[in-house]
Amino acid sequence: MRISLPSLPDHLKQGLHPVYHFFGAEILLIEEAIDLFRAHAVDVGYHERLRFTSETGFDWNQIAEYTQSVSLFAEKKIIELRIPTGKPGDAGAKALISYMSMGKSDDTILVIISGEIDKRTQNTKWFKAIDSGGVTVECPVIGAAKLPNWIASRIKEKGLNFDQDVAERLSYFVEGNLLAAAQEINLLTLLYPTQRISVEMMEQVIADHARFNVYGFVDACLAGSANRCIRILQSLKREQMEPIVILWALSKDTRTLCHLLMASERGANPQSLFQQHGVWGNRSRLMSDAMRRLSLPQCISLLRRLGRIDLMVKGRATFQRQNVWEEIEGIALGLCGLGVS
Repeated sequence: MRISLPSLPDHLKQGLHPVYHFFGAEILLIEEAIDLFRAHAVDVGYHERLRFTSETGFDWNQIAEYTQSVSLFAEKKIIELRIPTGKPGDAGAKALISYMSMGKSDDTILVIISGEIDKRTQNTKWFKAIDSGGVTVECPVIGAAKLPNWIASRIKEKGLNFDQDVAERLSYFVEGNLLAAAQEINLLTLLYPTQRISVEMMEQVIADHARFNVYGFVDACLAGSANRCIRILQSLKREQMEPIVILWALSKDTRTLCHLLMASERGANPQSLFQQHGVWGNRSRLMSDAMRRLSLPQCISLLRRLGRIDLMVKGRATFQRQNVWEEIEGIALGLCGLGVS
């Protein structure tokens, strides 16, 4: 049974289940959800907690042994199993499937904690076994579009008064870093517990914690968001990201675009093409946007430019612009549909 993160408090009030699985890309949301679960579990008598992490050499038999052990004076217990990679491996998958088929004790709750799990892994037998026999709670990414509302809601929970544009301005500073957003809201709570918070007051104490990665940069390029592309690229430059890594990511998706456009011109079904090239979920929409915006000749031209920039970085060609960052910026704008013929 899958439930949404906002519905977790009401779900817990209805009684606990023997298996829970918390997963997602937002570590802050996962940890807060688990804290909420633990607090409720303690209130209803689950005072003992055992913790395991599935590392190399982990003995998966321990889970069954601890859950099946019976003692006359044993307390109710929670067994927390962290799977950092989101993939338990063959031995772990078999152990989890076997566990889900066993009879469950009312005195033991197994809580599985994973990071981000892609769609392909969500279709595996072990994940589906937990999803159907336990309670699955996903903690998804809070994207740029939803971040202002998330921040506004969190500020309200703290009982603060604030101007309407505070949430949007703060989201600009902390985009890509939900933990920083939570920390900054806590700071505002300490500094202005009774005052109405304005944008000017917020900017006096808020540092720029926006954190981006190369994948977010390429996604912005595919979406055609020129201003966002430049902002993320500047952030990557400040953080001294290796240009060769950015070029690799750009080349990979530009090459995929070329394959998709060539096949599309031959009349192939777009959805089947996406599956063949490993384009899943939200990225299929981004690729579709780019395919509508760019022609095959344009993508081939961009791919050739990327090849030349690669030679420039390796010292085998002369920069046509001032430096590699300006070259990358030109490619990014080209993917946005600007400055490419």
